[in-house]
Amino acid sequence: MRQILRRIVSPEWRFRTHRLARLRWLTKYRLMRRYDTDVGIHRQLAYVLFDPEIESFSYEIENEPEVIAGLAAALGRPEEELLAYAAETRRDPELNQLLTRHLRWRFHIKRRLPLGNRLAWYLIVRVLKPELVVETGIYLGLGSLVLLRALERNSQEGSPGELMSFDMVSSAGSVVREQVRRGWIRVVGSTRDLLVPALEDRRVDMLFQDTPHTEENQRFEFGAAISRAAPHLLLVDGSGGQSPTLEAISGERNGAYHRVPLRSRDHIYPGQPIAFAAFAQDRDDGQPA
Repeated sequence: MRQILRRIVSPEWRFRTHRLARLRWLTKYRLMRRYDTDVGIHRQLAYVLFDPEIESFSYEIENEPEVIAGLAAALGRPEEELLAYAAETRRDPELNQLLTRHLRWRFHIKRRLPLGNRLAWYLIVRVLKPELVVETGIYLGLGSLVLLRALERNSQEGSPGELMSFDMVSSAGSVVREQVRRGWIRVVGSTRDLLVPALEDRRVDMLFQDTPHTEENQRFEFGAAISRAAPHLLLVDGSGGQSPTLEAISGERNGAYHRVPLRSRDHIYPGQPIAFAAFAQDRDDGQPA
């Protein structure tokens, strides 16, 4: 029945129904039982009764030092550099005071949005200084905001870059204030129809894949980035490695696949690893091997 409804109801209307997620107590109870995370009864009740999130969770990271160490090792950079970048997120007004003020009266979004796994996104962009970042799936836009702020920092240091984001819903990305949207390329529609044309004559440094994590869809979106790859390409799997597709592609094309553990703190959602693969050009056609 759920799959039938998804085919009948447009993405715009499905997105609008999420505005009532704070009142979907049964759904939240089932999610809590599904994840079976070890949190106290007060936290469980607070989630079921008041929390508006039923997907794309925001949460504090319990093992941030482990995340930073894992990313530093995978990216070949000193931990001190990533620690400094992580500290930026705690000082950035757009990710803290201004974001809280922007969300003050929005019933369907938490007033305070911890970055969760998006902290790793910020660190990856700050370390690698990409010229073009592609994001498939915007939803509320917390990930987009984090990527835009990392790119802005890079630009201030002389390494400008762009974010190109895709979503089926025109109103996706509402947490990103207008003042931060300068230079943000938003493409509304299916990646199946629009991703390849949008990347024509472009070179992709990084792709964050966060639309459905089916093998067919991931093969298509990762493949589009590979066909337009910059000399160094990094692909990030928004499923946290639950889908085996990126690891398989990495093995097929001599990429370096990494999975860094990440756990939530005091949240019914346990968190998910950061899964990504790095590729370098070493073929005559310019594509990753």
